[in-house]
Amino acid sequence: MTAIRSHRAARSIGAALRYSGVSLLALISLFPFGWMVLTAIKPANEIRSVPVRWWPEQPTLENFANVFAERDLAGLLLNSLIVATSTAMITTTIAVLAAYALARLMRRSAVAVTLAILMAQMLPTVLLVVPYFIMFRNVGLLDTLPVLIITNVSFTLPITTWLLRRFVQKVPKELDEAAMVDGCTRFGALVRVIVPAARPGIAAAFIYTFLVSWHEYLFALSLTSSADTRVVTVGIAGLIGQYGVSWGELMAMGVIAIIPLIVVFLLVEKHLVEGLAGGVKG
Repeated sequence: MTAIRSHRAARSIGAALRYSGVSLLALISLFPFGWMVLTAIKPANEIRSVPVRWWPEQPTLENFANVFAERDLAGLLLNSLIVATSTAMITTTIAVLAAYALARLMRRSAVAVTLAILMAQMLPTVLLVVPYFIMFRNVGLLDTLPVLIITNVSFTLPITTWLLRRFVQKVPKELDEAAMVDGCTRFGALVRVIVPAARPGIAAAFIYTFLVSWHEYLFALSLTSSADTRVVTVGIAGLIGQYGVSWGELMAMGVIAIIPLIVVFLLVEKHLVEGLAGGVKG
């Protein structure tokens, strides 16, 4: 009995330590977001007060009203949504086709081609800003939303293709072969067999691409200049001026910009976790 009690006590202590560690990690991770929310609802005099006021004494929504009225936050969010959604849809569609080709049609050269695709991901983004600028200027696409979609697709497609190739490989070849025997074309087998079986991976690829596109800043800053094509990351950076920072508006815009990401993540959280786990195991 004593040994059993000692074992149960050890398990209880171990569980308590694990929960404490996870709680501490969650607290550390959420602290910046909590501080951003608190700063966003503080008036300017409380933001600059010394010593620091951790909790707002006179909460206000003035900062949120200002970013919509004076900073055109609605337009920034719409542009970011268009760019991120279009990039995710185009990248995922192309990646599914490329992953199927690598997994089923290019058996001998698949590894070499996959490595070549991943090598494209290793190039520093900043090295391609000037070539992209010259190329898109020559074709008349500078300062448009399509230029951001194209550049985002070029940088998200390699890793997305690699991820989806793992999922296609996990689907037994006999399934799509049986579908083709029953009258499906190869494309029909892909749509009716491979895509449903690889749904978690496709969802993970879509969300990954969406998040990367939503956060992208360098190309958005370098390849667009007008207010009509400005995205939310550039709008947030614009609040940092040469002579000061609009901290309240900056934090308010940051809070609002994060909300769509939280909503999208919660909607597909199950598929995202399954997809990432499957990609790592594969």
